[in-house]
Amino acid sequence: MHVKCLLVIAAAVAVCWSTASAVGPFEIVAPDSTVLRLQLAAQLQSAWESKDKGSGVERDESVYMKARRIRPTLSVTVPEYKTSFRLHLSTAPGSIELMDLYFDTRLKKDLTVRAGQYKIPFTRYRIQSFQRLTFVDWSIVTKYFGAERQLGIAVHNGYEKAPALAYAAGLFSGVNARSSHAVGLASIFGEPVSNPSDLSAASARSEFHPEFVAHVSYNAGGIDVSMDSDADGGEVRYSLAVSAAWDIDPAVYQDLALRLSPECLIKYRHFALMGAAFIGFVDINGSQRTRLAMTGLLVQGAWRVHRRFELAARYADVDIDAAVADAALARAAAIMGGSDDDETVNRYKDAGRVRGEREGTVAATIYLDEHNLKVQNDVGFTVRNRIDHDRTDYLVRTQIQLSF
Repeated sequence: MHVKCLLVIAAAVAVCWSTASAVGPFEIVAPDSTVLRLQLAAQLQSAWESKDKGSGVERDESVYMKARRIRPTLSVTVPEYKTSFRLHLSTAPGSIELMDLYFDTRLKKDLTVRAGQYKIPFTRYRIQSFQRLTFVDWSIVTKYFGAERQLGIAVHNGYEKAPALAYAAGLFSGVNARSSHAVGLASIFGEPVSNPSDLSAASARSEFHPEFVAHVSYNAGGIDVSMDSDADGGEVRYSLAVSAAWDIDPAVYQDLALRLSPECLIKYRHFALMGAAFIGFVDINGSQRTRLAMTGLLVQGAWRVHRRFELAARYADVDIDAAVADAALARAAAIMGGSDDDETVNRYKDAGRVRGEREGTVAATIYLDEHNLKVQNDVGFTVRNRIDHDRTDYLVRTQIQLSF
């Protein structure tokens, strides 16, 4: 561990004294201008965590360090055919997962086709790369509302780098490729979530059920929507967007039938303010109409005090509709009442008991080489509103990110 720390310090000193990026990406350029690019992003995280286990139970406190993300990426660009390819893996210790595997083909100036596995275009907040997050990790809203990765085909005019008037729309499999995001409904009903992208273990197959997803935005002043931070400064720039995801035949107790989200991003002289609202509808009884399942809100602000230092704050909340939570509670009681299996009881004992979550986080980030090498620090709390007793967790994290 001491060796790792010395290497990180040495890299930080080298970057601080350099005037350009210290490393990569590594590229091979063919005579016909075809480009093969190799990239890597790694995050080493240390944290102190205190979890509330309930009234009368001692808090669960832990201190740990882990390699949270190790993400190699291979991309190929073929200008002659206006086509690019991307393979993105997660190789963190203990698993290997397929994150992205897709190609883009540009048919016209404002028409590009993307096919494969990738993030569905639900909110600009989630379309951005994890490498450019203002905080150590995503907000709680992505757990409940997504967007997740799915197999699908979409048309767009700038998926990650949006023009002034941007759009992305596609048809997807409806099957969540990873168990990290858009799993809120399953957690409410106590249902297990599979992880089809885990290449190190077999997972249960899920049936294809079409889901239509669309995102449109208006981006004024040449705003950079790839991150929620204003590194460059300048006069007022803003982005207004709306996203929708409609699942024609959602998996019962797993998928929201309809998700909607308006969002905005404003930047002005190194200040950045971002906000997004979320609403999800569910069909849990096989009826032909949906009903409200949950709502969410995310607000965050960031200030680049110096080109290498930033302060930020975030608030998020999720409210679960009482009728949906009551249905989950009644279903869990019926299942547990008819079973004497401990595993079944443990799975459903908390189903329907959580009625919402609240999250507050403050952060301080040191940019040694922008997002290529940065040290992120944040302190936060999460309150789980329960029918029995609210529980509050605390988390202090430091994360070093190296990417090229």
